[in-house]
Amino acid sequence: MNTARGKNNRRLTPGLTAAAGTAFAILAGLLILGFFAQLIGRKDSGQVVRAHVAARNIPPGILITKEMVSKKDVPEKYVVPGTIKKEKDIIGARTLRFIGKGEPFTASCVVGSEGAGPLAARIPADSRAYTLRLDLCSGAGPDIRPGDRVDVLSTCGEPPATRTLLRNRLVLSMAIGGREEKAEAGAEGVESVTLLVHPEEAELLAQAELSGEISISLCPMQSE
Repeated sequence: MNTARGKNNRRLTPGLTAAAGTAFAILAGLLILGFFAQLIGRKDSGQVVRAHVAARNIPPGILITKEMVSKKDVPEKYVVPGTIKKEKDIIGARTLRFIGKGEPFTASCVVGSEGAGPLAARIPADSRAYTLRLDLCSGAGPDIRPGDRVDVLSTCGEPPATRTLLRNRLVLSMAIGGREEKAEAGAEGVESVTLLVHPEEAELLAQAELSGEISISLCPMQSE
């Protein structure tokens, strides 16, 4: 009986060896395929470029400083559309929304820079852009810029009375002499300002413009 068992064991050993060899061959093949897949993936990613990203979490409405901007190497294929390429177009702008650490700065998330995108791209989904017509004596003066914040005041009634309609609203753009300006206004005076507001606030402003005179006052700059 022992002799028979020994023969059976000897017969099974080659089969087990072959199975183990096959398993190792499959495993090696998978490893090789994975290696080549990584090489192909790297090749398809294209050239590596340096993108400007947030060095930390940045709340909305914050003035961006140099310390808030860092650089990160990203495959060109995976660069987020609208990413601002030049650091000078980021520093000095204001955030329109929360920007997380490591997130690239895009034209749709900042205002007040040369790298900012079209106006519609800078409006969050729950907000609106509303343009107020102003005269040269509107209160804010000629030096208002995109990225500033203003209070909106309404004067109406008899005798005239003034009340504050909105506080600390972000300036998206302004018009000077019939043209839109992205930089400083200069001495010509601001004819209109476009503010970032909520839909119900846009209704409030439209009604106030029909009821009386609208003016704005410039809010102090806040870096945090």
